[in-house]
Amino acid sequence: MKDSLKQILTIPNALSLYRLSAAPLAAWLALEGYRTLFAVFICISLLTDLLDGIIARLFHQETQIGARLDAFADSMTLVVAVLGVYVFEFAAIQANAIWLYGFLAVLALGTTITVVRFRKLPAFHLYSFKVNDVILAIFFVTVFTYGFIKWLFIFAMVFASLASLEIVLVAVFISEFRTNQKGLYWVLKNEAD
Repeated sequence: MKDSLKQILTIPNALSLYRLSAAPLAAWLALEGYRTLFAVFICISLLTDLLDGIIARLFHQETQIGARLDAFADSMTLVVAVLGVYVFEFAAIQANAIWLYGFLAVLALGTTITVVRFRKLPAFHLYSFKVNDVILAIFFVTVFTYGFIKWLFIFAMVFASLASLEIVLVAVFISEFRTNQKGLYWVLKNEAD
């Protein structure tokens, strides 16, 4: 009992729980038009997303439940961040919606395949998605501190689509669900062994 509780009560899990609890509040702030407060909550959530994995690895606090909690918190943060950009930058997003819809379609496909095959949300923690998190964080911070930059938006959406495509391919090629897969190269190498 003590060991299982020790695996749950970790700093990375606390950071993920923060993101989960901040998501509905941030969504409400966006819908009510509180741009600055929304931006603060989203930026803190994006920062905790970057920190939780680093802390988990540094302090050997990586767990299956933590990986799943992190994936769910990441998904909620992404949904709310997209909602906020849509609410506060509607004209710019509407004019460039094809890029956003392309990314969301590929991400939805990867999520659907993983849920159908393994009855779990994707929690592969691929390197491409870690880089994607940084690029999206740069985009979101830029939008809420400077304004919408079209080329940065397109770059972020194209990279996010490619990272999501890797989720699709990993979900197709793995024989059993595993977290911390690094990338398709390592999955194919492990499946061949």
